[in-house]
Amino acid sequence: MSNGVEILGKLTKNCFVKQLGPKKFKIILTQGLNRQIRRMCEALGYRVQSLKRVRIMNIKLDVPTGEYRELSKDELLRLNLLLENSSKTYD
Repeated sequence: MSNGVEILGKLTKNCFVKQLGPKKFKIILTQGLNRQIRRMCEALGYRVQSLKRVRIMNIKLDVPTGEYRELSKDELLRLNLLLENSSKTYD
């Protein structure tokens, strides 16, 4: 999985994968295709039982379900810097 998996007719970019237990792992994607983790797992014969997103880029998602929080000035600044040279990764 860390070297890319063919889904939707394309090879996904490399990602970081660490096994945390016999049926549990942590994954850090470098691209964000629609339902990417579920599709990668399916292509490799795994079934996703639960999935939890803990951050998006530099933004930690530590807010209870159904609630939101304002981004801090520092988070917005860092996010804009990270996006400055980004490019579209899908057709």
